[in-house]
Amino acid sequence: MSPRLEKILALAIFALAAALRLGRPEVTEFKRDEAALYSLALDLAEFRAVPLRGIGSSVGLPNAPMSVYVFALPLFVWKSPLAATLFVGVLNTASVGLAYLMARRYWGARVALLAALLYAAAPWAIVYSRKIWAQNLLPLFVVGYVFTALLAFVEGRRRWLSAHLALLAVCVQLHLSGLSLIPLTGLWLVIFRRNVDWRMLGWGILAGAALFAPFAWYAIGAGRGGPASLLALLNRPAVFSTDALSLAALVAMGTDLHSLAGPQAFRDFLATIPDFTGLLYLGGALALAGAFSGVWRWLRPGAPGPARAAGLLIALWLIAPIIVFIRHSTPVFPHYFIVLFPAPFILAGVFLDAVIGRLPLRLGPFIAIGVPVVIAAAQVWLTLAMLNFVATRATPGGFGMPLGTSLRVADLVRAAPDVIVASAGSDPNVDEVPAVLAALLRAAPHRFVDARTTAVLPANAEARVVLWPATSPLAAAQIYQAWGMTEHSISLRNDEGDVVILRSRAQPLTAPRLREASALLSNGAEVVGSGGTAREWQLWWRASESASDENFTVFAHGLNPNGDRVAQADVQTYPVRGWRAGDLVISLFSFEAQGSVVRAGMYESQSLAPVAVLDVNGDPAGQWLEFAAP
Repeated sequence: MSPRLEKILALAIFALAAALRLGRPEVTEFKRDEAALYSLALDLAEFRAVPLRGIGSSVGLPNAPMSVYVFALPLFVWKSPLAATLFVGVLNTASVGLAYLMARRYWGARVALLAALLYAAAPWAIVYSRKIWAQNLLPLFVVGYVFTALLAFVEGRRRWLSAHLALLAVCVQLHLSGLSLIPLTGLWLVIFRRNVDWRMLGWGILAGAALFAPFAWYAIGAGRGGPASLLALLNRPAVFSTDALSLAALVAMGTDLHSLAGPQAFRDFLATIPDFTGLLYLGGALALAGAFSGVWRWLRPGAPGPARAAGLLIALWLIAPIIVFIRHSTPVFPHYFIVLFPAPFILAGVFLDAVIGRLPLRLGPFIAIGVPVVIAAAQVWLTLAMLNFVATRATPGGFGMPLGTSLRVADLVRAAPDVIVASAGSDPNVDEVPAVLAALLRAAPHRFVDARTTAVLPANAEARVVLWPATSPLAAAQIYQAWGMTEHSISLRNDEGDVVILRSRAQPLTAPRLREASALLSNGAEVVGSGGTAREWQLWWRASESASDENFTVFAHGLNPNGDRVAQADVQTYPVRGWRAGDLVISLFSFEAQGSVVRAGMYESQSLAPVAVLDVNGDPAGQWLEFAAP
């Protein structure tokens, strides 16, 4: 192959990798975890804080802050989640280039091009390159970790050992799945011990320890609970299963991509594409054959050359993490095997290159090059079909709300003096929509209200209410529609409804049943009346500015003519830090209120201390108010 042809083919493959990883960045998930990681990185980029830990993990331990530091880099230039999203795509595209250079160094241009093509088109490698997720940063650093291992262990360039160990420390901190690389390094140290410079080993350990310093400081800090959490994790009972083997195969072959459509819509997606299963399995078989070949060639008699030693090293890279996760005390997930990229594709390229030399002169290149091209074409088709599907179709339980939609909503309300986000939940630490918009609106005044139980009608006439649809009807939706006029309506994906942005009408809402005199409570709330029906009773009250951090709960009891309690319900008010003087608040209760009286009041959510009703002199006069039932 001429150098010119190799360069053209390599550039075409890199362009393909970049297009698949960087194209349509608005079609990327941006959910609670992504928003939390973006917010931490933005804190660093805006010099607000230097995080000592990352976001929480599924195993109960916090992640190290390394991912925060890496994602902060593009945010110093452009403070947008699109910057971080594109950055992870750039890093993963660079990993394709580095894998090409690594394969070319030991097996030549043909293997490098075949490996790069299969890696560039690999469906799960693309999926794990397209959103703000700590583990999505792994591929470039893992390839660097393996490349430095080849330089140190295979070529005997011993100074690279310290860089290898430093990159190992980075991988472990990016995601806990990086821990599976530690025994791999240990195995290489044993096999290639003649090439080990133990002084460089010491320097590498010191470099790794220095990289761990921020997280270590967090873990040993007073009250952090890091050691206790780690001990609890280590004490969990472990099981042996084949999950690691099946999930590693899934990630390497690109199968089960339809899972992104979720349990309700995946059949609809499968109906739109040809069945590529056979081709995907063929790609997996090539990788497996390459791994077997790498081990077998090493075991054959004779002095091993660099290519044979490199083949063994890459084969162990594919095998070792799988073995590590066969025994596990926590569930194993597909993304744990991002650490394998691009080992399967390099091994497949090595095997195909060997096939070319064993088949007839014309038939060998046709089969060995045509097969990966067909596999790659099928994978690209599958990936583009999936991206188009999740961009336009509801995928409950699968791919989350695309970032582009959330950004559009945030851009439309960012300039408003007050923004109320009404959705199914009000806690950004728990609820999806508040978590996302808290990150996107962090520089703008905003509040969150659980529209299932509460409507907050802002006193500021220039305020905007973002009414976000939910899977079940929101009880406050009709109240907001009556209060405001639609300024914008943003269609979500099919069957997900519309996000409606409302602004106040000229005529304010008043309680259907006003009290003869409003009643002031000791927390500053002013009860003005009631409304609703016998099945959906409403308490209408006005908020005040509050200096307290204590949140409050509204209670309502339905009493029969004998004074017996026959129904009751409690509703958490919206967070007290969001109270604004003059806000009209409607607390919604779903219960049978067909008795003669409804008794309602408030209490402190944590201490359960009652909030007193004040008389005209401002003295406590009871703990509740009574209303005639509808």
